[in-house]
Amino acid sequence: MLPVRFSLPLLAAATQVTPLQSAADQMCIEENPKVQVSDFVAVLQEGFARHGIETQLYAKIPRERCPYVVTYTARRSWDMAPYLSTAEITILGPRRQTLAKANYHLRGKGGLSLMKWQGTKSKIDPVIDELLASSQLSATGPTETRHENTPAIRSKSLDEQIRELQQQKLGYEDYQRAYRKLLLENQASD
Repeated sequence: MLPVRFSLPLLAAATQVTPLQSAADQMCIEENPKVQVSDFVAVLQEGFARHGIETQLYAKIPRERCPYVVTYTARRSWDMAPYLSTAEITILGPRRQTLAKANYHLRGKGGLSLMKWQGTKSKIDPVIDELLASSQLSATGPTETRHENTPAIRSKSLDEQIRELQQQKLGYEDYQRAYRKLLLENQASD
């Protein structure tokens, strides 16, 4: 009798991204109170800052001060513990037209893949990097001062490494694996 083998999918995540071509160096994030993923906004703001875009969170967008608006949705699923299963990030322009959009979702809610329990940052950072990778920035006003806990030298070095990684044109799974390794190496150097 021949042995029976079962095959399981390795990674059940998928993204679809329409990248941003040009943008301001400041954007407003419209708060979505329906999102129950507690660290999603922080990951979003860190990701935009990594690409030189300052963000400000608003419950109601002041139209005169916010020509560029970022909207988002994120949902979590449960399988013994909650995990991020879907997310959507949209960048709107001055006439509130869609300039860029990114979707992340776990196929079949992650199935048996243990990667579904990875944190929001490891799932969303590669999506943000792909969304903003080819954008050309233009100033919209005075930029805010850099926070003390984000030194310019280190973030520039990480940015350069991320750009090199993006130039490799890897598939999503390979990119995410290499990106996580890059983050771990960067954290280890602290």
